[in-house]
Amino acid sequence: MKTYISLLCILFLFCFVSSSQQAEKTPQLLKVIPLSQTAIQLQYDGELQQETTEDTSIYQITPDVKIDFALLDDRLNRIMLFTSPLEIGKTYQLSINNSQTAIELTLPEENEITFGSGNAVTFSGGLQDTTLIVNKDRKTRNNNSGAEPTLLCNPTGTVCFVAFDLFDAFEDMNIREPKQVLDVTFSLHVEKSEVDTAQTVILRRVLLPWKEGRGKSERAKEDELTYNSPLHRNMPWNKPPAQAMLAGIDGDTESDYNGSEDVAHRIDGSYEIQETGKRYTFKSELITDAVQFWVKNPDYNYGYLFALRDGSAPITFSSKEADDESLRPTLTIRYQTKSDDIIPVR
Repeated sequence: MKTYISLLCILFLFCFVSSSQQAEKTPQLLKVIPLSQTAIQLQYDGELQQETTEDTSIYQITPDVKIDFALLDDRLNRIMLFTSPLEIGKTYQLSINNSQTAIELTLPEENEITFGSGNAVTFSGGLQDTTLIVNKDRKTRNNNSGAEPTLLCNPTGTVCFVAFDLFDAFEDMNIREPKQVLDVTFSLHVEKSEVDTAQTVILRRVLLPWKEGRGKSERAKEDELTYNSPLHRNMPWNKPPAQAMLAGIDGDTESDYNGSEDVAHRIDGSYEIQETGKRYTFKSELITDAVQFWVKNPDYNYGYLFALRDGSAPITFSSKEADDESLRPTLTIRYQTKSDDIIPVR
């Protein structure tokens, strides 16, 4: 009996130690990605501690690269190192905690980053999306229309908005020149299409600032988007719901954002959607032009309106609140890493 109890104690101790070691397992480095001449991203397989990972003394890059500061991403498994300028095409050696094993890194002439939410993207956060529900019932016109797991376009005029905040990431990476943006792709997952035939979804630039709400069934709080207003109580649509558009007002110039129009007159993209459970990419020269404009004029980045044109049945997209983060909206940008005017990092 004593032997049996002893064996149980040993087994318990072994399990306890193993569990403790598993809980205290040091996250392993998965990727080192040079994003620009002054920014390098480190991705790990587990959560990191801010007090240790933001200590610049634990990182060394040779030859001759100074690390100005390190920043832990909100996802807790990625670190951004901000450095003195890297040379394109030159091979550098990164070591962490004086490790004898150095990691090679080389900055390419062109790179690609993805904005969105979740670990599948380069930068998380900074995404707004919402459905503007067209309902003729005046009693519900001041209900907000955001914070839902889906986005909707339907034949009765319901549309959705998607906007990615690029400013902080581009500012930190020293991507400040519109010409550095080479091409851009919006990607949305179709959760449901209620007909088997192809239906057309169009994109127009939004020309007024807006803010998504907390849920379509709730009365809008101050500044939340509604049928009547992009910023409830503070700014009405020129023609509810977001229908005012004038020929020649396309979102290409600062004067297009003078408050007289709701969305651009020009269509920046037109795409056929048919299959349910498929991710669609929205890409055109005009979408690239829009992001180039927003790089130069970040205060006017209000994103895009997605609408059904000549369709007969609703199309439902996954929103940023979708439980499966791999289905959420993304924005991918291919860009030139070299900047003619590098500004020291903050």
